[in-house]
Amino acid sequence: MQTGQVGQPYIPGQSKLEEKIRYRLDNEGHSLLIVKTKITDQEIGDIASGAVELGIYIDGPIIFLLFKFGTSKWNDAPYSWHTVPSGIRVYPQEAIEVGTLKVVLVDATDGLVKAVREIPLNPEFANQLNEYITIQANGSFSGLSYAKHINMVYNQYTAEDMREMAAAYMNISY
Repeated sequence: MQTGQVGQPYIPGQSKLEEKIRYRLDNEGHSLLIVKTKITDQEIGDIASGAVELGIYIDGPIIFLLFKFGTSKWNDAPYSWHTVPSGIRVYPQEAIEVGTLKVVLVDATDGLVKAVREIPLNPEFANQLNEYITIQANGSFSGLSYAKHINMVYNQYTAEDMREMAAAYMNISY
């Protein structure tokens, strides 16, 4: 995952980006990209250095990384190993770093990086996440079923609901 530096364009030469939240494991390790508009100073501070809560919710073929920075609400990012581009898709044991989550916050309106952070995952949480990814990677995949299943989950649950049912959880307080 490209991280860039705070104040620099996330994608050089591109000033407007589509809002999205993307978690993935690739050859560099675990990453969470948050691209959004109307970013507050509080959000920047919380993501850059505030308390962090993470969770893992599994629903069928989908892993949801749950996250909460500082005083924000719970949010989520659905993940499937099968959707990572093949040139960077690896099993957890093949990634450079699997004990850290790299987080990048980008302003969608100007494409500038607002916060970058590396969050150390506690060993139990990292092991569980990596195990779930390995199980998922060794399973079958249908893009259409994946998309339908994500919609089904979002029609039933909020990120807060998923947190209540999480298979794993970790908290870093400052």
